[in-house]
Amino acid sequence: MKIGVVGTFNRDIILPWHGEKAESIGGIYFSVLYLANLLHPTAAIYPIANLGEDFYDVVVNGLSDYKNLRLDGLKRLAEKNTQVTLTYTSQHERDEFISKPMPPLGFAELAILQEVDAVIFNLITGTDVGLNALRKFRQSTNALIYLDFHSRALGINGNGKRFYRPPADWQDWIELVDVLQLNEMEARTLAGYSTDQPVEILVEFGKEVLQLNPSVCHITLGDKGSYLFYFEGEQMKHKKFKAISLTNAVDAIGCGDGFAAAYLMKYFSTRDEVKATEFANQVAALNCTFVGSSRINEIQTLIKEANF
Repeated sequence: MKIGVVGTFNRDIILPWHGEKAESIGGIYFSVLYLANLLHPTAAIYPIANLGEDFYDVVVNGLSDYKNLRLDGLKRLAEKNTQVTLTYTSQHERDEFISKPMPPLGFAELAILQEVDAVIFNLITGTDVGLNALRKFRQSTNALIYLDFHSRALGINGNGKRFYRPPADWQDWIELVDVLQLNEMEARTLAGYSTDQPVEILVEFGKEVLQLNPSVCHITLGDKGSYLFYFEGEQMKHKKFKAISLTNAVDAIGCGDGFAAAYLMKYFSTRDEVKATEFANQVAALNCTFVGSSRINEIQTLIKEANF
């Protein structure tokens, strides 16, 4: 199996709701590590990203132990890497401050992925890859395209603080992908729903997304579980998954990344959207039990111990 991961590696400064300040590699580092640890060592995982010269060696060293990673798509640039400061205001909510994003990737950087089975486009900064590059890539490949919309739903103010706002071109992105992942606030932002409206209102938006082209849409809801929207034959269906309750949750960073990696891994082995989403929710829940990326390399053991 061959999977690409496109996005940005951040230098993360984490100020958790409980616990001490931590610094780690963030962004698509989580997606890449989850795939490397969930997939067989004979798989091939291709991270594609621009890296600042101050962070290139840190990232490469962090990935060097995995034989199923292909690092040809990492490009060193003569500038500082993107840094993100994450300050939690509750267990599941945080303020984000970002430095200058890395330059967007173009089609030339994506060409190495034309023969892979799937690609996760994880919009860590929101400008990780150009829309035209994604469109051209869509036309050139049969790979399953999985889009985590993520920071494309966020603007940046003059102080680097991120805030929710719907980009004018959001439908243009969504119509190019096979699987779309949104969290609750991203979905509410794109749909124009306020936080006062019940979460059930997102069901209508999920159905609207499938009419734009994706065959699957995930809306993750934190401690309220997740919604899956998919097709069974010609029939559009949706399913609500309950949250997995864990008493030792400490950090939600990387939950969405673990969710996406786990979904793809299980989907390609079962071709079953429901089973894949169940597994994705399990991995996302386990991700909350450690800070940053510190125990992703133990995820197989954590899954067995959890005995879901």
